[in-house]
Amino acid sequence: MKAKLFLEFSAIALIFIAVWFALSRIDFVSEDDLKKFSKASERKLSELILKTLEDRHSEFNQRKIKTYIDSIGYRICTSNNIPFDSIKIHIIYNSEVNAFALPDRNMVIYTGLIENAKSAEEVAGVMAHEIGHMEKDHVMKKLAKEIGISMLFVLAGGSENLEVLKEAGRTLSSTAFDRSQEREADSFAVDALANAEVDTEPFGNFLFRLSMGKGDIPDELVWISTHPDSKERAAEVFKKKKEFTFTPKPILKTSWTSVTDLVKNND
Repeated sequence: MKAKLFLEFSAIALIFIAVWFALSRIDFVSEDDLKKFSKASERKLSELILKTLEDRHSEFNQRKIKTYIDSIGYRICTSNNIPFDSIKIHIIYNSEVNAFALPDRNMVIYTGLIENAKSAEEVAGVMAHEIGHMEKDHVMKKLAKEIGISMLFVLAGGSENLEVLKEAGRTLSSTAFDRSQEREADSFAVDALANAEVDTEPFGNFLFRLSMGKGDIPDELVWISTHPDSKERAAEVFKKKKEFTFTPKPILKTSWTSVTDLVKNND
């Protein structure tokens, strides 16, 4: 019995020494390389999720509308020391009133949001909120929590498991971030809009109006259902607005009605 235990102990010790020796011969990846790998993984993951979205709903490529939406994003980013070219904006044909952030700083905006917003400033508020999720690294944290970090690495490694990719897309487009993350993104949005000299009140109005579900709000409303407690959040936006004193400047030179008409005529 003792001889058997001794042999087992010796075998374990030899395995340990062999593993230690092997590890000592490896040039471990630096922190910078890990960051690069992480970014590459996010990029691959985002490409795969976008592909599943675009397989169901085509991308909206009307040049004028893309220019208008890009100009809103540019104003927000440049006024807050965020490189605009670090954010990729995708407008997708979908009647749902929705916008959401994907990994690798991609933002999806549904045409339904543009059609049902009452002003460019409302869209600017939603975009600033989604940029807030990007800036606070909420997107990957959410996916890791909901999908699992191991599965994310499998997907980023090249797997194109359609069901998992669909679930990742649903997670980001149809389920809420946690309360603290939503508050962080709202606070970021108000600060970002103020820095860009964009009126912050329409963002609060957007939250409040959609939470009431009245008027011409469509049944396909999604953004508000993924961002709960909207009346409370609208109140916080109005409260935070008082911290700033500035004269708002229009974010677009053209009328918002002409923008929404252009979208509707291209549906």
